[in-house]
Parts: sequence; structure tokens; C-alpha cells
Amino acid sequence: MSNPKHTVEHLATRLEEEHHRLAFLWLERLDALLRVQRTEVFPTHQLLDHIPALVLEIAAHLRSPDEPIAANTTVMAKAAELGLLRFDQRASVHQVLREYQMFAEILEDFCAGEMAKLGSHADAGAALRAVGRASKAIRVLQQKTVDAFITRYMETIENKTAQLRSFSRLISHEIRQPLGVLQVLSRVITVPEGDEETATLVQSLERNVVRLGEVATKLERLTRLTRRPEGLPHEDVIDFTRLTADVVEQLQSMAEARGVTIEIGDGLPSLVTDAGRAELVLVNLIANAIKYSDPSKSVRRVRIEGEMTPTLVRLTVRDNGLGLPESKLRVIFDQFVRVHAQLDEELGVRGMGLGLSIVREAVEAMRGTITVESAEGDGTSFTLEWPVVRGATSAG
Repeated sequence: MSNPKHTVEHLATRLEEEHHRLAFLWLERLDALLRVQRTEVFPTHQLLDHIPALVLEIAAHLRSPDEPIAANTTVMAKAAELGLLRFDQRASVHQVLREYQMFAEILEDFCAGEMAKLGSHADAGAALRAVGRASKAIRVLQQKTVDAFITRYMETIENKTAQLRSFSRLISHEIRQPLGVLQVLSRVITVPEGDEETATLVQSLERNVVRLGEVATKLERLTRLTRRPEGLPHEDVIDFTRLTADVVEQLQSMAEARGVTIEIGDGLPSLVTDAGRAELVLVNLIANAIKYSDPSKSVRRVRIEGEMTPTLVRLTVRDNGLGLPESKLRVIFDQFVRVHAQLDEELGVRGMGLGLSIVREAVEAMRGTITVESAEGDGTSFTLEWPVVRGATSAG
């Protein structure tokens, strides 16, 4: 007789046992796809280690679907690193998408084979749900890789545009200075009566002076047209109400498993910024609030509030969880700082202490600031602030 839990546990265990082989299969397929040397597909030990670790993370995700892969900052950072690597290798977005498609196909074929081995003991519904969770995890990682790829692409375009703009300004300036001299000369030259040759030369000078003036004017117009706009293509007006709702939906299973209620305040503001970074920040802050909720409290709550003042856009993620000791507030955004590491087993938490350092870097890249207030036993509040610019409005 089929057993749903047994089926999922079997798939997760087999993924763990075969994670190196599955990673090698992916490498084999990528070697045929990518136009780089085999040693350059994943050239660093960090990326090479990341591939089998990714399979292990998916296996863990099958066992604990309430732990979304988006909350694993280490794996997400590696997915972004892969996007930057592929950009440097001059791959295309299509190739990046194809890589993840092949990875998904490998996992689907593997799960199908394991289901066949289980035979009548396999629960088809449980297996399909498990494969669906694995596919969703791969899509999240794929999106992170593509976002990093496109962000680097847009940064490159901006740099090239800035170089062209600087070149145009330089040429326009260099033309204007001698052009002014020539304009004066063309006006003061006196042509002796009857000297047709000199008259022809002066007319030619005047025509070319006018033409050079037109060229300089066009270069100046080009410089104005290529000035950096208010928002780059990878920036947009972010409605924090909608974005927060999307993030909460991603983390809902995790919250329900820990008995945590997530509340979204009314009228969260909007902001012109990088959507990918904004989502990364919210996922990490809300996931941390859920992970470190206080098991001893009957009511466990996370609340996201926001406001817009005449000078600031403000967003706050507040919880009533375990809280932080005052001595740790100064280092909480440093790398590898884990305040509650001794409670990992009790809380069912894993991590390397990189999440908040990544959050701080993302907020600063968005031209904002992040601060923290906390008290042990009472909870923690993270406050994000950005200066008001054109395009920031209340969504209420």
C-alpha cells in the first residue's frame, strides 16, 4: 500500500545519496551546451561545491517544504554568482534558461526512475507534489541567476553609454574652441575686388565653419539625449504592498509551520528602485523573523508597516520573537554573525550568518539605509529608509 510520507522520504534520501552523480550529469550536459572549456563551466571551487550542495538543498526542501529555498541566502548568492559568471563568459539569457531547464529534466528523470523502483509502494500524488516543489525551487534559483545576469548587462550598457557621453562632450569641446577662431576669421577676411580665387577659398571656409558648427551642435544634443534617466531599465516603481504580499505568499508555509501570523499594514509606500534587491531584502528579513519567533509565546507575529514623510520613504519589519542582546546589535550586519546559533536544533534553523550582511549590501546598493532595534524576549524591528525622490508615492 502506498504511503505519502514514505514516498517523499525515499525521494529525498535518494537525492542525498546521488547528489554528486546528479551534479556530474548536469556538468556533462552543460559541457555540450556552453562554448567554454570544460574547466570553465564552474571554474571555482565555490561554484563546483555549490552544484552538489544545490541538490542537497532541494532534498532538504522536499522534507521541509515550509523552508523556502529563497530564504537560504548562501544558495541564492551562489545562484547570483552563476549569473555573473555566465555574463562574463558572454553566454545569452537563453543559455542560462536552458541550463536550469536541463537541471530540472535531470531531477524529473531521476524522480521518475525512483518512483518506478518503488512500484505499488509509491504514492503518485505525493511524488508529483514533491517534484512540483523541486521545480519551484529551481525556478526561484533560475530567476535569481537571470536577475543577476540582466543587472550586470544593464550596468555594462550604462558604463558604455557614459563613455560615449564623455567622448561626445570631449569632442564637442575640442571642436568649439578652434571653431570660434575660424568663425571670426571668416568674418574679418577681406577679399580684394576681382580676386576670384581668394573669394572661392573664403566661401569654402565659411561653408565648412557652418558645417562644423552643425556637427558640434549634434554632438551636444546627443550628449543630452544619453544622460542617465531617473530610473534604469532594471529599476521600476515598486509597490511595496504588492511586493510584500508576494513575499508573504512565498513564506506562508514556513510561517504556518511555526504558528506565525504575518500582517501587512495599510498603505505601504512605493519607491523607484531595483525590484530584485527589494524582494531579496524582504524575503530575508521576514524569513528571519519567522525562523526566530519565540516558541514560548502563544501569539507569534510579524508585521510589515510603512510610511512616507516629506523627506523619507520608510518600511519596518517588526516581530515579537526572541529578540537580540544589546551587545550584538553593533555586529548584526557583519558576515558570519549568528546570534542564536545554539538554538539551531531546537528551532530547526540552518545558516551561515550571511543573510543580514547581504541585506545591508542590497539596501545600500538601492541608496537606502537599514537600522535595527531589539530587546531580548520582546522582539526585533528592522527599519529601511530611502530619501524621497520623484516617483515615490504612497500606495494607500
